[in-house]
Formats: sequence, C-alpha cells, structure tokens
Amino acid sequence: MESIRGEHSLPLEAELTDEMIDAAMAKADARVCVGSDRCYAFPDRLEDAIQTCTPKGRCKVGGTRRVIVSRGGRESWNVWLEVRAGLVKLIARVDA
Repeated sequence: MESIRGEHSLPLEAELTDEMIDAAMAKADARVCVGSDRCYAFPDRLEDAIQTCTPKGRCKVGGTRRVIVSRGGRESWNVWLEVRAGLVKLIARVDA
C-alpha cells in the first residue's frame, strides 16, 4: 500500500493496530450503548479493517453487519476511524 503522507513516511497499513481498533470501538460503545445491556460493539479483524482504508486515512473498523446494535436491533452503525488523528465517526446503517 502506498503512503498517503509522502514518500518517506510509513504506509497506513503499518500505522493501524489492533489497539487502535479496540480504542475506537470503546469510544463508539461509550457513545451509543450508555445504559443499555442489549447493545454490542463488534470490531473488525485488523486485516479486514486495512482493506477498507481510504487514501485520506480513514478505515472502517467495525463489522460489516451490525456494528453496534441498540434498542432491540432497530439501530446500527458502522464505525470509522481517522487513523492519524484518532477521530471516531459513527455512520448510521440503513438495512434494506
């Protein structure tokens, strides 16, 4: 994978770690699952998350199905991580 920071920096795949995925999922869990015992966060494997990385350094680090399920399965989100900044974004899923 080609580096997105320049010729002399590490490629994104060398920067994303399991620990970063765990931290992102913990942030997502804290935002969505407060007070719910029926809400679950499912992280992707590192190998799978790397495959979703964009040239701008964003990777989907949550599962491809229901990443976080709350309110009896009526809500779910994909969890994206901006790797270099550590920012976590939740994108609501609309299942057809």
